[in-house]
Amino acid sequence: MAEAVRIGPEAAGGKNLEVLSPTIGRQLLERGLLDEIDLHIVPVLLGDGIRLYDNPGGTPVRLGLLNGDDHAAAVNVRCRPVR
Repeated sequence: MAEAVRIGPEAAGGKNLEVLSPTIGRQLLERGLLDEIDLHIVPVLLGDGIRLYDNPGGTPVRLGLLNGDDHAAAVNVRCRPVR
């Protein structure tokens, strides 16, 4: 991962460098190497796979909204199971 962190920004040529792996994303977040997190909420509960940014026993990471007025507000999504 250290090699990717070293060459990634140069390879992106000044553009955004996106990480699409939950495990690598979590490691970068823990090391303070992420500038932003773009979350997309889809109303589906997956039963298998790797949990995004799962870190049992880890320190909570507070996020501030970049596209809203109240950066401390909670984002609430209410869903109903589709039968």
